[in-house]
Amino acid sequence: MFFTSCVVLIYFLGHQSYSETIGLENSSIILSDTRFDSINPHFTVANNSIYSTWVSKLSTNNSEILFKKVEENARFLSSAVNISNATGISNLVKLSSSDDNVYLTWEDKQVDKWKLLFSKSHDKGIKFGTTTNLSNDMGNVHLHDLASAGGNVFVVWAANENISSSNKEIFFRKSQDGGNSFDNVLNLSNDGDDSLDPHMVINQNGSIIYIVWTKCDIKHDDPNCSVAFTRSLDQGNTFTDTSIIDTDKVMSQGSNITSTNTVLDSNSSMIPRYLLDNLTANRTFSSINPTVFTALGGKQVYVLWEENTFGKGDSEIFIKSSNDYGNSFNSAINISNSSGTSRLAHGHILGEDLYVTWADTINQSGTFDIMLRKINSKNQLGKVLNLSNNSGNSVSPYLLINNNDRIYVTWSDSTNDSSILLSTIDPSGSTFTKKILKRLQTAAFSNPMIFETRDKLWISWIESNNDVNKIVLMDQEKL
Repeated sequence: MFFTSCVVLIYFLGHQSYSETIGLENSSIILSDTRFDSINPHFTVANNSIYSTWVSKLSTNNSEILFKKVEENARFLSSAVNISNATGISNLVKLSSSDDNVYLTWEDKQVDKWKLLFSKSHDKGIKFGTTTNLSNDMGNVHLHDLASAGGNVFVVWAANENISSSNKEIFFRKSQDGGNSFDNVLNLSNDGDDSLDPHMVINQNGSIIYIVWTKCDIKHDDPNCSVAFTRSLDQGNTFTDTSIIDTDKVMSQGSNITSTNTVLDSNSSMIPRYLLDNLTANRTFSSINPTVFTALGGKQVYVLWEENTFGKGDSEIFIKSSNDYGNSFNSAINISNSSGTSRLAHGHILGEDLYVTWADTINQSGTFDIMLRKINSKNQLGKVLNLSNNSGNSVSPYLLINNNDRIYVTWSDSTNDSSILLSTIDPSGSTFTKKILKRLQTAAFSNPMIFETRDKLWISWIESNNDVNKIVLMDQEKL
């Protein structure tokens, strides 16, 4: 790696050491065609090759799903393949791979209805088969998720049951032959409420599936939303009845975070008193943006969501855990617990523990910082680490834990110029570093992601300048 400049700052904070490397990386790869606006990138790694996909806007009424393969040394990039190759709007692509198989799903509007489409490759992304319409004759599809293990492919989505229905349901389909054929559609929600934004996770071999979504009361203009959960322990053949995860989210008084230090000492799991004091009959909790995580064996399960505070724009990050395959869950824990706004959480499992990062306007400061916290399998909270701790906005955190138990968090920052930053943390939280990967006055960076191949870390982001969004990829040596 080559840097234009480098200054290392070391801080000692109790039992923690913190170092900051101010350096600019010279090299990066632009994956997308810079003639077209490109968004919504996704990446997966198999056989030490990187598979990438994104959405490119080719004209006013036409956007396409593009796919590209990148070898680990980045010396070989395949030509971009147009997967959707249709006249309408293709959007919200998802990507998954296992063994030599690559699977893609996306939402596509050809005439007047959004459909969920699927394509596959059985030769490491060299050739893709014909497109399959997974949603068939249903109404409009709105958000979906994709997972795979070996020849098992699982797809979940929200859609109107038919073109005349008023509410959305959660639907599921699976394939056990690498996507060559799919079983019948299962309606997982099947009620009169709106069911939206599904997220799915599977265990290592795909025998266990956990799915969460946002369930909203459609009888009111400002609906109250909750987190719904279901599971399958037989590869998606059957699912349990839906349960509501966030029923105990209103809890007794706790202390809120009041610190400007890098380490925040609160271990409280309760909703702060200042929130409960402001509760009125017209203001209720609303749970949104759920995600679900599981350990390799599938026994340990975490459900993470954002709690919208009384419709005021404030929010907290909550979590529930289960150590018995989702049969029962521990009490909900407020893991952010600040007087500001906590949003955009992202998590990663290490063993049976979950690490969560999020953006937080601590003590209603008006600008976001990037936080990190550990929740272990016994439902105990670690200390909150402020990874960014600066005067500008730090947003869109993304978290990776590699095989050496090293924790990496990347985010976008606007303290001075627009920047992409990377922090490296050991599992104990006793040491962490921060460095600038790229900084420009003339561009805006958003939606950074991080993943790894055998020898390298890879950070991707969307870079916007001259009114064009580009998909950028950069490699880093592992520590």
